Amino acid sequence: MHVTEADDRDRPGDSDIDMFDLEFVASDLSLAGLLRLDIRRGAGATRFLASVLRAGEDPVTVLDYDLPLATGAFEFRASGVWVELCCEEPLDHWTVGLEAFGLAVPAGEVVTPDSYGDRVPLGLDLDLDTVAAPEGDARSFSVDVKVHGEILIADAAYEIEATGVRRRVSTGVRPRDVAGVRHPLHLGELAVAWPIEDGMPNIERRGWFGGSRPGWSLVDYSAE
Repeated sequence: MHVTEADDRDRPGDSDIDMFDLEFVASDLSLAGLLRLDIRRGAGATRFLASVLRAGEDPVTVLDYDLPLATGAFEFRASGVWVELCCEEPLDHWTVGLEAFGLAVPAGEVVTPDSYGDRVPLGLDLDLDTVAAPEGDARSFSVDVKVHGEILIADAAYEIEATGVRRRVSTGVRPRDVAGVRHPLHLGELAVAWPIEDGMPNIERRGWFGGSRPGWSLVDYSAE
């Protein structure tokens, strides 16, 4: 099943599941980020995760299991959250916008929608430019991207250039993006309770690293 431009367009209502996933690491290793939007129309739920990690700082994370379902493009508004993902050119260029309040939770502590922490404004204004051919098929594929733009955390602004991976799923297939991948030199870690299917959340632990190909890896992945 060859990946075509149609597989990467905004297509609300065409699939029971539509998931967008992004991970990136800044070129200077100053910070890293994750963003995940998981629309499950059959379950009547949209799950959202955005987290930015700075070296030596607590992660700032937005986590919501129940955003309103999309009726148009990938734009969602809820109390304390506005997020928009826009396909400018399929398989070539997407943009990400986020204005939200996240929580600064101590590194290693599992983040849930009910977590306590310092409430911190978090903003993203990012361009994602594809740099390689997609891998996978029409149901589940990934593309390497260059990420550039601005990240706002409280009153700090960061202009970033980063490497990353963008993933897209449009059926009941969920990508096991980092399953079994481990890296010993983590610069920071994030633990989050994330529903794998439509049941209880599992604990997902991921870390980001530098090197010749910066990225994210699995630290631990176990159902609880």
